[in-house]
Amino acid sequence: MDVVKEGDYVLLWHSNEIKVIAVAKRGLVIGTVRGILRLDDILGKPYGSRIVTNLGHTFYITKPDIIDVLLKMPRVTQPIYPKDTSALIIMLNVRPGSRILEAGLGSGYAASLLAMHLKPLGQLISIERNSRYIAVAKKTLRTMEVNDVVDIINGDIAELALPEEYFDSALLDMGDPWRAIPIVIKALKHGGNLAVYVPTISQVEKVIRSMVDSNFIDIKMIEVNWREWKTTINEVRPKTWNLSHTGFIIVAKKP
Repeated sequence: MDVVKEGDYVLLWHSNEIKVIAVAKRGLVIGTVRGILRLDDILGKPYGSRIVTNLGHTFYITKPDIIDVLLKMPRVTQPIYPKDTSALIIMLNVRPGSRILEAGLGSGYAASLLAMHLKPLGQLISIERNSRYIAVAKKTLRTMEVNDVVDIINGDIAELALPEEYFDSALLDMGDPWRAIPIVIKALKHGGNLAVYVPTISQVEKVIRSMVDSNFIDIKMIEVNWREWKTTINEVRPKTWNLSHTGFIIVAKKP
């Protein structure tokens, strides 16, 4: 029987609006608007069972999604949100066994999702200038169980000597990606894609100019909008608050 063990991430679900993602620990007490949850009461219980708060409200005990756990990880930078990462995985042709270059590891959110699609034989080489970010990202990668396919370099991609025609694709998530683009094209295999993630239009112009000057082809730009709907019976409609603009994705191909 699959039961809750100490150290497990669990989803305690009352409704779409009231749910808790937590690590099952002895002695942990969580307050909600529907009452108190004592995690001692869920240890050893089968997934799919229920727990009742001190106010008599029921929560289901179940397993969280990958994204639920990832978004609980510490962050030291603004991460690439899952809605954007899902598009990047497709546009970079990420598959098991691929070699991916990343510059701008940040909190390790995008790296975690990319690495999941590279296992078991792929490789993600991530370059990050800030050593403090690296320390945080390493914990995230371990928690998400992908640290075995991620190699981290503390440095500036624009100052590193990268192997030529080594990577299948590359992702730049940094403040000044145009500096790295002339270097990245040499490191990509022919037909490899480069994706650049930036939040502002002023950055977009510089990125596209650098791509053109570096002889990239098939340049395109997208923005991913995520519109969530309320799923309550007799109230099915778009939610009042939705996650809209997070960043622009510019993708180009090495001929």
